[in-house]
Amino acid sequence: MDRASRLLTFLGFALIFYLPCFGQTTISGGRGLMRVYTAEPIGRGQLFVNSYFQTFLDRSKRGGSLGKDHTFSLGFTMGLSKRTELTLSPVLYQDDQQHIWGPPGDMRLGVKYATPLAFGGFSTGLGVFVNLPIAKNHNVSYEPYSSGKLGAGVIGLMTVDMTDTFPLAPLKLYFNFGYMDHHVGDQLFANAEDQYLFGFGLKFPIRSIVFYTEYTGEIFADNPVVSRAENSTRISQGIKILGPWNVIIDLAGDWGLHRPAAQPSNTDFQKDYADWKVILGLNYQVFWHGAERRPSAAARLREDKRAMEELDRIRLERESAEEKLKTMQDSLDEKKPEDEKPPEEKLPEERL
Repeated sequence: MDRASRLLTFLGFALIFYLPCFGQTTISGGRGLMRVYTAEPIGRGQLFVNSYFQTFLDRSKRGGSLGKDHTFSLGFTMGLSKRTELTLSPVLYQDDQQHIWGPPGDMRLGVKYATPLAFGGFSTGLGVFVNLPIAKNHNVSYEPYSSGKLGAGVIGLMTVDMTDTFPLAPLKLYFNFGYMDHHVGDQLFANAEDQYLFGFGLKFPIRSIVFYTEYTGEIFADNPVVSRAENSTRISQGIKILGPWNVIIDLAGDWGLHRPAAQPSNTDFQKDYADWKVILGLNYQVFWHGAERRPSAAARLREDKRAMEELDRIRLERESAEEKLKTMQDSLDEKKPEDEKPPEEKLPEERL
């Protein structure tokens, strides 16, 4: 399936997901998406724990053998102040296509600052991060490029929350754009392995489920070997579901939009990326001592779900009462029988 066919297929699925949602009573829930970051701060003393497992299997790429990629990663986001957050994202398991149990991957450490440039449902932020090359193997198959060196990057964040502005379509939009230097010891903007990072996401809640879509990618900034279409880009479609013990469950799928490299074995940069991936995520919110006590995402989902069920019960009772009232009104409007005419309206022969 070529790039255009994948995009058309995804748009068809997106219409199936989103069109039935418009005009329905909705709630808000969850914080951010999978790869796209929100500019909204989480608040001092709050801790979000995220875990994601992704898997990819394909026989066609390796002839008779099985191409595979399984990755398990964690994410920790802690609010240091009203506007500042600390993030830590280790990859505990990264498939190297050589062993049954692969070694750990790299780890990313970052800081996010929610800027004062915010009004209405519009907010902005700035993030900086370093990539610690602790993985045993780098630039493994089916994954985005990794250099194996100490890297750093900066990313701008923007979030547009239309929940209050358009209650019938309470969308949240996320925009990310940044730059990553895969080797901090080389010259900035001049190395073939440096990349632009971008992400766009939208989130639409309906009752206790949140539908979300992401478009993300990593584009080499100055690499004559790799064409724009051969860079790693993808669209992700997923849902967030409230699970037991206040855990938010993510179920998502990736569709790769890259064009297959003509000669992936000739260079480290022209890679054989995964065409698709299935992703399972578990997310939980923890409060530290002295935290700003905001309701957790799961608690908001449960509270709003109960409120929606109560509103549905009241609506059904009201509709039933209106139907009964209409039936009574129709019976009163029926024409009275002849023998029930008032005496003054009866003809002389009818009075006998």
